[in-house]
Amino acid sequence: MKVLGPICANGSLRKSDVVPWHHRLGKTEFSVLKENLKLGKDVRIVLDRKLGNKKNYGLDQNADPLISVVMPFHNQGQMTCQSVHELAQDSVKFKMEFVVVDDESYLEHVSMVKSCLKDMSAWYDFRYTYLRNDVSEGYSFSCNKGAEMARGSVLLFANNDMMVSNGAVGALINTLVTYPKAGIAGPLFLGQRDIQEFGGVIYNQAGAANAFRGYTRVPKQLLMAHQVDYISAACIAVEKEIFVKLGGFDTAYGRGYYEDTDLAMAMRNVGLRVVLQPFAVVYHQEGNTFGADSKEKRLLMSKNRQIFREKWKDALVHHMPEGTPFFATRERYIKNLILWIDQVIPTPSHDSGSQRMWEILRYFLNSDIQVDFLPIHYFVPQQWLADVAYIRSRGIRLQPNRTEALCGRAKCPYKAIFIARPNTAEDVIGIIGRCCAGAPIVYDTVDLHFLRESREILQQNREGYVSPEEAIQLALCGEGKDLDSKKECIEKTMAHLDMEAHVTPDLVANVTKVYKRLQSELDIVTRSVMTLVMSDVEDHVLQLLGMPGSKMKIVSNIYPDESISVGQKLLQDESSYLKRRHGGIFVGSFQHVPNVVAMRNLILVTDTIREHHSDFVMHIVGSHQPPEDLLKQLNHHKGIRFHGFMTDDDLTSLYAEVLCAIVPLSTGAGVKGKVAAAYFNGIPVIGSRIALEGMGLSADTDYFLAEEIQEYVRAYSELRKDPHLARQFASNGLEKIASRYSFSRAIQVLDEVFKNLNDLARRLVFV
Repeated sequence: MKVLGPICANGSLRKSDVVPWHHRLGKTEFSVLKENLKLGKDVRIVLDRKLGNKKNYGLDQNADPLISVVMPFHNQGQMTCQSVHELAQDSVKFKMEFVVVDDESYLEHVSMVKSCLKDMSAWYDFRYTYLRNDVSEGYSFSCNKGAEMARGSVLLFANNDMMVSNGAVGALINTLVTYPKAGIAGPLFLGQRDIQEFGGVIYNQAGAANAFRGYTRVPKQLLMAHQVDYISAACIAVEKEIFVKLGGFDTAYGRGYYEDTDLAMAMRNVGLRVVLQPFAVVYHQEGNTFGADSKEKRLLMSKNRQIFREKWKDALVHHMPEGTPFFATRERYIKNLILWIDQVIPTPSHDSGSQRMWEILRYFLNSDIQVDFLPIHYFVPQQWLADVAYIRSRGIRLQPNRTEALCGRAKCPYKAIFIARPNTAEDVIGIIGRCCAGAPIVYDTVDLHFLRESREILQQNREGYVSPEEAIQLALCGEGKDLDSKKECIEKTMAHLDMEAHVTPDLVANVTKVYKRLQSELDIVTRSVMTLVMSDVEDHVLQLLGMPGSKMKIVSNIYPDESISVGQKLLQDESSYLKRRHGGIFVGSFQHVPNVVAMRNLILVTDTIREHHSDFVMHIVGSHQPPEDLLKQLNHHKGIRFHGFMTDDDLTSLYAEVLCAIVPLSTGAGVKGKVAAAYFNGIPVIGSRIALEGMGLSADTDYFLAEEIQEYVRAYSELRKDPHLARQFASNGLEKIASRYSFSRAIQVLDEVFKNLNDLARRLVFV
């Protein structure tokens, strides 16, 4: 590729002259970029949303700047200006400075770069430091000199011939902070027409290679953050404190080559890791320093290879010989591997079940456990791509649905296999039992499906709360083959529950299905070494049905500790909280039947409240569309605002306007994420018994219990009349939610799960 177009003229620069690099790519090059980044747009959306705020980083929150870009250059002023410009665009999101090190460039290039820095610092509001070597010292020395002057918590070493894609800086910084023991984070490098580097490989004789060089795409199984041997220093992020402690780049390597490989070895030597982040993409015009294949380059590489081999000879014996497949060089970093199987890939921004799933996966990652995630249905709708990319960017490896492939391995690679939901287990538990017999199975109920389905049948014939015991009683009527005995059992059960219902063949068939579901769930629990349930309600139900309590662990909804802190801060700001609020909110996915049923209840609740409070507005938020007839009702109702899916920021803003959450669920099972979310956003809840079941909250102190329409009206009127009461209920509820559902609490439970699994594994002689 030609040098990117002219952007500097007569020592001056206009902002309109600078064209983003990806607009200058040729058709072939752009197609490669697009193929490797077909999630790119969505990745940038999710990275900007989740990573663009400094509070997510866990570094020094007062660091100013947060990032120091260290960029050496020798001549090539025009290219240097373009590289600075691409990085500078991210300085709007981050507190960033540039430390540009001039390695004895000609004066015409010096004046060009200084002029560009001056103009760009005004456009993008960043600070810069210009350093100059009177004698050319090479890359290692120049980087160390720049790092010494840098003020940021994070050093981003950047060649002056590379261009970053949007979101790349955020992805690298997030990787550095969130990936366990990360010492270096680096990107996927693209060349002119194909992949230039997908992480580097170091062989046992000190040879090195750029993985997947020349490929036009990488295997999907590797499209995740993961450990590699090294990453080219053309673009790497490292915390300054660690870099300084390691002594920086070893200047023994002179003008270049092997200094980045050496730094990677030094990182591992102190227990840190080198992490490739494929969702950070960099275009690198390789060869502009020494030429694509110059004599000087070959001599330097040969000389520095000998220096490197002698220095790291003890460590290199653990590396693989040249010719080893790239996959194998990555696998050697995986020490603890588990398999998680579910129906679909979790989408944390769309539903609370996925959010819980993600927090469990996050626990694994933080505990140094690698996760293979196998979805039964691999198809990813467009609106979920950002979530999927985010999960991969954190280090989760997605596997295609080929459970039968487990049978083709000499040894099961998994220390444990987790299966979520009964329909998933029904599909795979037999295959796993045959092909991975040594791996203990942990069953995650998500919720007890038979309990929810039995309640739905009963609530078609009786309004109000259906207890777990009543639901079990009906489900057991589906046992056996005799139609008359089933019918008689159903009639007696409904009479006992004060229900009048005509027992039709369809009703009998539905009860039979519920019974089969119950038996299936019990069979899965029996075949698993441990079962995760959402609350003490599900624990109690399974024990009523004869399952041993010792096999059950309560792993409920899990929320980041920072979410709890947000709610606490909102409630502490009394003057802001007591501002005039009105209206209610309901949040939930409309793929979930109980939420659809609740919408019909909400229409009645809204109509009745508006008779007393004409300004009342009910806000309904959720992914997926409700049935067409219901959607039409919601959109045409004067007192209802149907928002559909909302981003986290927009939803937070909406919570700040409403008085309370209204949750009139009449059916369902498990713990309700919408209830916890209300408290995290500083508002109280008015809800039914089914909505608050298993939450560990108390009526009349933490929430308002409402089963009848008029009870919703009375509760809302009380809150509207006394905002101090609303604040008190919200505060009480949040305190209990924090003690039960925080990530810190989940860690304790999951630690117990893995302790039990490890004990079991030793008994099975598996480890």
